[in-house]
Amino acid sequence: MISEKIKQLLARPMLVVMIFFLPLIGTIISSSFLAKVESDSKVPVALVDQDQSKMSTQVINRLQETKEIQFLSMNEEQARKQLAKNKIDSIFVFPKGFQQEVEAGNYQGVIDLLTLPSSIATGAVREVMASEVTRLTTNVKAANEVRFLYKVYNIHAAPDLWKEAYRYTDNQWKPQPLMTIDYEVKGTKHTKQGSVQTTGYVPLWGFFTLLICCITSDWMIKERRHLFKRMKTMQKGLHGYIRSVSAAYAVLYALQALISFALFKWLYGVESYGVLLYMCIYVIVCVAFSTWLASESQRVGSYYMISVVMVTGISIIGGSFFPVGELSATIERISQWLPQHLLLYQHALPLTFIWKEVAVSIVCISLCWFKIVWNVRSIK
Repeated sequence: MISEKIKQLLARPMLVVMIFFLPLIGTIISSSFLAKVESDSKVPVALVDQDQSKMSTQVINRLQETKEIQFLSMNEEQARKQLAKNKIDSIFVFPKGFQQEVEAGNYQGVIDLLTLPSSIATGAVREVMASEVTRLTTNVKAANEVRFLYKVYNIHAAPDLWKEAYRYTDNQWKPQPLMTIDYEVKGTKHTKQGSVQTTGYVPLWGFFTLLICCITSDWMIKERRHLFKRMKTMQKGLHGYIRSVSAAYAVLYALQALISFALFKWLYGVESYGVLLYMCIYVIVCVAFSTWLASESQRVGSYYMISVVMVTGISIIGGSFFPVGELSATIERISQWLPQHLLLYQHALPLTFIWKEVAVSIVCISLCWFKIVWNVRSIK
């Protein structure tokens, strides 16, 4: 009966578009829009490299990895024009001889600054610049000290000793993970970094999937008055019919999750197949939740309005749009008990380490189904 119902649902073109395409289209458009807003909100700062040395290039590459400030490489003429038009906040110039000054241990005034009185990020960028120059001078001093000690103790030094000492010192600046997790799979030990939350395409996909689930669950209201009464006289009964329809929708949404994961992997480079597992668990929660919500409603119009409000509210608290920790620590703790939290892992962890999220999802599905059965029994 489930396979027959799936065929019936697939025969409806509009329903197929809603299930398979609308969540994907909404996710891609929204993620692109949010990425553009985030990029536009960054303070633009120009970097002018007149030295064209390895060290100046190294500093610029590191600065451009900064997420909070938008560093733009350009020549001095372009930078001055942009600054005059207030299109950039300030200009930092690496003058000729920058690398020589750093190698000599000088770190005061090795970078020139051009700014306007209206600048808002000069102080912050100056601190970042100072930290990078300090890093370079520290590396140079350490490498010089190693070379000096080799000479003092008459130790044979390799031709690239200074470079190796510099590289070794530079690597010490790289931060290590604050937490690692050791676990065993079939006797093989693995070490995985602590989970990193994100508010990218997968959480946005969760919002649109739940929203479309609620819209497509309106069959519960439309069929209640006529079809449900007739189904009570059938051999499998009304409960069997509702189970079959819900299972058919769950299969279609799981297939949609598989297609979405494949597209995300192609577009954004999703690394772990654990993300797909969590997406499948999430869509089952979505089907159960939307079917329960429809079983509580009497009119289609009010159901659509209530479902949009509830889905939006749950998604906001669940962190689908932005890190809720920025709003309140209390909201962040609440979000950890919502199914949306399954989708907030950039690198999916094993199920044993997100047992809380999985347990909450199972409880949510069970409670929704219990209430659906209760509501169906009250239908006269």
